[in-house]
Amino acid sequence: MNTNIQESGVQKSSIIYGVSFATSNNLNIVGASVADETVKNICNPVRRLLHTSEVKNIAHTTPKISLISLDIETGKELFHSIISTNIVENQKILTQAVPKAFYQEPYERLTSLTTVSNGTFIISSVAHTQEGNFNRLLFIKSDESCQIQKSLKVWGFKQEDSTLESLLETQDGKLVGIISLRAGIPPFELATIDYETGKVTYDELVLPHLLPDRRYSNLIQSPVDRKIYATSMDRAHPVHLVQLDMENYSVLTGKPLIIKLSELHLNNQALESDLLSLAFSPLGKLYAVANPNREPINSLFTVDINTGEMMLVRQLAVLKIAFA
Repeated sequence: MNTNIQESGVQKSSIIYGVSFATSNNLNIVGASVADETVKNICNPVRRLLHTSEVKNIAHTTPKISLISLDIETGKELFHSIISTNIVENQKILTQAVPKAFYQEPYERLTSLTTVSNGTFIISSVAHTQEGNFNRLLFIKSDESCQIQKSLKVWGFKQEDSTLESLLETQDGKLVGIISLRAGIPPFELATIDYETGKVTYDELVLPHLLPDRRYSNLIQSPVDRKIYATSMDRAHPVHLVQLDMENYSVLTGKPLIIKLSELHLNNQALESDLLSLAFSPLGKLYAVANPNREPINSLFTVDINTGEMMLVRQLAVLKIAFA
């Protein structure tokens, strides 16, 4: 259902999880977290501990998700919905998993919230358990029902301990993801994920080479110039915005370049930890969710691409954000 919004005085049309809001003058943002029924407001932490009953079928089940829509200017919550758990369609696919040598308390982690050109919203999550890591995709229909279209387990990783850390649909309709080979830490690789099967493929597209000692996350694409951005950091360097230059190629690798842009900072201090989420508004303004001061609730910031300067907008009790 369409709803009119204005950004910088320009009227736009947007679809926000199929729910209509009277927002003729303000800009809305959608946020997602792994739902926890024991708390009313979904705040930090980034992960949610799993109950014993959940772990048994976790490879075949998507987590319960909390979705909210907020007016950015006022912070008013316009909509809050809980998306129920769902059984994946490709249960018969054998999931690559490596049992942990030492006991690990099982937990669920939301890794991406993204929109695709057909109006579908895709949420990726990973469950970390003693039996291994399990990656799933949840597809949500953007109409009045907020109906679950389907869910899939993600499979076909090069390395069995891998996790899907970020997701983006490219201009030519391909679903590209950042893959961690070590459950969320470097090294990382770029790969494509099949919409219909959930299979990971590493050679379908010519994608940039990711340096093995750096963390990469938060894939996004500008609606204005269609450039693809992400965040990058390592132990010696603060968080940077980077651009995936799909038009120019490295002489050494023959692959598209990654261009380091601005260093992210808040109040003249470089960030010590990565952003939780990045999203472009309909007119190309960049927003981020982060928690640089380790507060009980995350916060929403604007980000200047040219300078890396972050400005606080308000506290926002979600992990991932998106604009439809």
